[in-house]
Amino acid sequence: MTTGNYFHGVTVDQIPTSLLTPKKSLSALPVILGCAPIHRLSATDEAKVRPGRIEIVHDLKEAGIVFGIDTAVDSFDHWTLSEAAYIYFQLMNVSPMVFINLFDPEKHRRTVTGERVVFEAGKAKLAHADVIGGAVLKPSDGGDPFQSGTDYHLNAVTGEITILDDGALVTVAEVVASYAYAAPEMVTSTDCIGGYNIATGATTGVSLVDDVFPKYREIPAIGLAPKFGEDPAVAMVLKAKMSLINGVFRGGLTVVDLPADGSGAVTRYSDAPSHKQRNGLVSEDMDVCWPRAAGSDKVLRLSTLAAARMAATDAENRGIPFVSPSNKALPITGCVANGEEVWLDHQKVTFLDRNGIMTITNFSDGWKLWGNHTAAYPDNRDPKDYFIPARRMMAWYGNRLITTWWSKVDAPLTRRLVETMVNTEQCYLNSLVAGEVLNGGRIELPKAENNILDLMDGVVRFHCWLGIIPPAKHINFVLEYDPTYLSTLFASIAA
Repeated sequence: MTTGNYFHGVTVDQIPTSLLTPKKSLSALPVILGCAPIHRLSATDEAKVRPGRIEIVHDLKEAGIVFGIDTAVDSFDHWTLSEAAYIYFQLMNVSPMVFINLFDPEKHRRTVTGERVVFEAGKAKLAHADVIGGAVLKPSDGGDPFQSGTDYHLNAVTGEITILDDGALVTVAEVVASYAYAAPEMVTSTDCIGGYNIATGATTGVSLVDDVFPKYREIPAIGLAPKFGEDPAVAMVLKAKMSLINGVFRGGLTVVDLPADGSGAVTRYSDAPSHKQRNGLVSEDMDVCWPRAAGSDKVLRLSTLAAARMAATDAENRGIPFVSPSNKALPITGCVANGEEVWLDHQKVTFLDRNGIMTITNFSDGWKLWGNHTAAYPDNRDPKDYFIPARRMMAWYGNRLITTWWSKVDAPLTRRLVETMVNTEQCYLNSLVAGEVLNGGRIELPKAENNILDLMDGVVRFHCWLGIIPPAKHINFVLEYDPTYLSTLFASIAA
């Protein structure tokens, strides 16, 4: 206002709005640790995504440009970020994802010297794909090397060699080859766990999850380490990080698989609960999956499929994680454990579900994800902890409160501030109730929870009650034979 100063006319003043627009975050943003074929990139681009860096990707083309991913040729057993790109972008059509690459071409490579290569119809194939830095081909009886681009062409991705017309190899049937090739199988659980290197100042592995929010202003909601997460040590470290990100955001969900192949594989459904329990995979901030899924000619990890299914379900429901991913369609063709087809009837999937393990069913309308429970079930009987949508809703709403009201930290603790916060949140809760996202919700500033000493110290506590909607996991119909309806026989006979 212009009080105390002379003015003749009409004036308008503005004051801050008493209701604030809440900030939004992606409800199922995954952070996925794994291996990508970055050796296919230029030296400059490769350096950008070596271990110690995170990158967000929104589509398959970007995954190829940034990480060298080609889902048509990549082995998903080794290139686990390629598997994630295939599942999210091609099968489920959801995005984005945050990738943390663990593969370092300088460290994780093997060398071959003097490999015998025999040509048939002008073509041959090296024993190993994903060649790094080209290959040296020499005559089998010694001599100068043949020239790439003049005598032959090498497809470094597939390892296929094609003889070029008019080159020196046209009349040659056999050569010896020396080369280096990518060996992502050399990446270990220790590499995935990572940490902070005092000598180099580099942060790697799971610790990089803390860099996601500062870099992209989005809160990681789901943590994945396909293949590596089958190691309980990796699962526990990733769960600890996702449970409290940046020391602020709580309740991120870690999704892991029980091992389904190799020496320690769980090959029978009945062994899955004991493996889960024995390895301490019992947290409310974790989902455990078994077995693997078959899709066309590929075997896919169920943890990645389950996480993508959550993202797709959220996208179908206004980006809010109040709907369970259970009993939702999966674009697969079967179940696999240790390379063998697995058939799970309803009794078997129920056994897994009641032991806190997500699985796959083919009971009705095709293949579907099955299981409402976090890994805390059945030991933890608090519904906010053992129902997946309840756990995710608590985390989603809590983290939304943090991002919405962070700007008010250190503001004067006045009645206006309190009213603004209470009124804004109550309006938002009312909208969630009206949209059938919650059964009810309210926020208060209880006097009993705010003592004078805390208020003098600048500590104020609001209490939110959320009416989380549970999934209808058991629908029961009661059937009774009513003999009185036999009287209808007589009603149909004319008098």
